[in-house]
Amino acid sequence: MRSPTEHAKQLKAMYSKEDGRLKGEGTWGKLPFFWFLLFLSYKCTRRCNYCYALNQAGDNDEMEMDENTFSRLVEWIPEVWKINNVKVNTIGFLGGEPLLRTDRIKKIMDTVYKNTDGMQGNLYTNGDLIDSVNWDDLEDIQWMTTSITDITTKELSRRMKIISERSNVIGQTIAATLDDHNLARVLDITRFGIENGYRLRYQKDIYRGIDAEYKKRLLQKYHELCDLLENYTIKGYDVQTTFLLDTLIPLWDHESSPYICGKRLATVFPDGSIGPCIRDHSFKTGTIFDANPLSAIQCDTFHYEVTRPDIPDECRKCESKTTCQGGCPHDKLLMTGTTSGKSVACDIHKEIIPRLRHLDGLKRLIC
Repeated sequence: MRSPTEHAKQLKAMYSKEDGRLKGEGTWGKLPFFWFLLFLSYKCTRRCNYCYALNQAGDNDEMEMDENTFSRLVEWIPEVWKINNVKVNTIGFLGGEPLLRTDRIKKIMDTVYKNTDGMQGNLYTNGDLIDSVNWDDLEDIQWMTTSITDITTKELSRRMKIISERSNVIGQTIAATLDDHNLARVLDITRFGIENGYRLRYQKDIYRGIDAEYKKRLLQKYHELCDLLENYTIKGYDVQTTFLLDTLIPLWDHESSPYICGKRLATVFPDGSIGPCIRDHSFKTGTIFDANPLSAIQCDTFHYEVTRPDIPDECRKCESKTTCQGGCPHDKLLMTGTTSGKSVACDIHKEIIPRLRHLDGLKRLIC
């Protein structure tokens, strides 16, 4: 087994080496610009009604990647890395529940360690199997996100403590999809996360997005959340807002879009097909068996940027444009049937993005 320092040294070398590969500017130098997002299986210990994999996998919700496809994936990842010209890559394990097959996680991370300059490793779990998992298989996982689903914060605390004690992770995140249950307790989840040094990541229930009453409650709760985070910032807590809400990056102020959807995002599904979006499991652009892997990843439909021709002029003049980028194409497709027009969360973004930027400015002022 590799020690955590071996993997850390590899990552440090990756960040510092100047090799001409694409990377973020300034403080964004460690932000991954290419994402391998792997759905190795749809098998899960739960059936959450807001899960986009479950909602779109349909009859295949129990499907697991076969051995032939998995063997090809192990070869495919280093091949793509060699030609994608991106300095900081991340490899994420989703599902289903990834902890059901940690042996496959180890095989993939072993080949990443041996055949690339290194990648950030992250895993998204519901934590149900945390007491029985083989931690040796997860030695190269750097970040772990635990969904609170419907468990108590006391049980979440127990699970995250086990992760801290038994894994090599350097950072943990609490994720919550804001269904009615979690929307009602989001402030309590936030207090627990901030006071224990965890990052937070909240996602709206995308299947409730056209529900006007839900959007009204969501916006109200977002304002209450910002009030709470401001109080914690004033007290000196390290409040993080990057990816806090629906993958938004509030502090991004460059004209180019930070979102790699349809360009540098390889979502791999259990059957070996590839898609441009982590949430759309029905839209496929190719397979890992295709001769030109990068071409299979490209998809104009999912480009997430305000320069798109189907984005209205008012978006290009909006003060939140570098963060919102005209809105998520997937959400617009799901809720309106087209990628044109403003973000489906436009009214929320106009109020909340400035508040998130204010929080970061306040943190810098206090520090």
